[in-house]
Amino acid sequence: MFVSNWALLSNWTRSALPGSQKSHENKVTLRFVVPNGEAAQWQSLIDEFETTHPHTDIDLVNLRDQDAIKPQDPRAVKQQYIDSFTSEKTSEKTSLYDLVFMDIIWVPEFAAKEWIQALPMQLTDPELKKFLSDDVNGGIYQKKLYRMPVRSDLGWLYYRADLLKKAGFEPPETFAELTDISQKLKDQGLPWEYLWQGRQAEAIVTVFVEVLHGYGGLWIKPETLDVGLDRPEAIAAVQFLHGTMFSPKPISPKTLTTQREDETLTRFLEGKAAFLRNWSYVLPRANLEDSDIRNKIGVKPMVYKPGAGRTSGGCQGGWGLGIAKKTQHQKEAWEAVKFFTSEAAQRKLFLAAGDGLPTRRELFKDSQLVKRYSRYPAILDFFEKQKPHPIVLRPAIPQYAEATCILQKYLHAALTQKEPDIERKMQDAARDTRILLKTNNMPNEKEGCVSSDP
Repeated sequence: MFVSNWALLSNWTRSALPGSQKSHENKVTLRFVVPNGEAAQWQSLIDEFETTHPHTDIDLVNLRDQDAIKPQDPRAVKQQYIDSFTSEKTSEKTSLYDLVFMDIIWVPEFAAKEWIQALPMQLTDPELKKFLSDDVNGGIYQKKLYRMPVRSDLGWLYYRADLLKKAGFEPPETFAELTDISQKLKDQGLPWEYLWQGRQAEAIVTVFVEVLHGYGGLWIKPETLDVGLDRPEAIAAVQFLHGTMFSPKPISPKTLTTQREDETLTRFLEGKAAFLRNWSYVLPRANLEDSDIRNKIGVKPMVYKPGAGRTSGGCQGGWGLGIAKKTQHQKEAWEAVKFFTSEAAQRKLFLAAGDGLPTRRELFKDSQLVKRYSRYPAILDFFEKQKPHPIVLRPAIPQYAEATCILQKYLHAALTQKEPDIERKMQDAARDTRILLKTNNMPNEKEGCVSSDP
């Protein structure tokens, strides 16, 4: 577990923080932390904000010169915020962090525990209509807005367009077509694997909810807390994923149950697979000048099983900014949130880096961005025009971290065994989830259910 360096973090004035160069009695300092791999992307935005807001400094913890705490992944970022919110060294009236950079799945938990505050914007504000609706909805809890979206993301199915064309295939639309094409590519001696993420972590859940959506199934309905993990659609979804590895003619390597996004991407970039389920950052990386598959891949939503009301769907991801409940600088924090989520700031961010997607609708038509990311207009059409709605949201519930832990445990157990009782495992997953939602307690804690990426 990530352990905060409280000897460092207990210093409250910027002049007392290692690496700090700015300290004025009449200045306000706003602090937050991000996954370390993207910290450098924030530097120019911070510099611009401080120039246009001369009475406010931004202390991005990752960028401190000495002894900075630099969380490497979302799990570590979340733990760092939680350590701050719950530490005995945090006074009743103040918070170490003023801004909170958070994954879409953290919002209900942080809001329910009163670690973040509702933002001073009505849900009917016209400004919110300038953002992708799903990203806005991901920041709402109990009809209040807690997070403004900075970066969106979506799960996609990538495919080797050159291989499919050579073999005479159109991109698959259904689970059956994906399986058939992969097997026939293998028969022709071409790269054929279908890669997805099966490690016991949040990655396996994002894969599963897309397949579950394609079968017309349900995990948890937030409005009623109805659980559907033991229904035929959920069982069929697990059977499909299991069959990709254990059928008589498998289309996926069994090693996927130990792998997450970067590991499967590496294999795809090496030209060893025909299909890959992954996030939006794949396309720009695959098209780098030194890529073996540059200009050879296509992208589409996940496949589905034909039937009434069923369609392709991608799991909604993304990050945004909120305000800590105990900040002493609410006005300045809100100004920072508005600045960092503005159209100009997002344009600058996405011209500098290609990971994720903008959250403002107009940026998908921006000439500079479209020149670099030609698929932006088509992605916007997908978000807004495809029916039924193609975005798959994970359940917005305060117990999400515990619920995903339960699903990960049983799902991973089913997918690592050659002949599992899938129906029984999903019944157990549904049972434990219902206990959690009814009692707010984790069942079977002695079995060591641990969420790798909450």
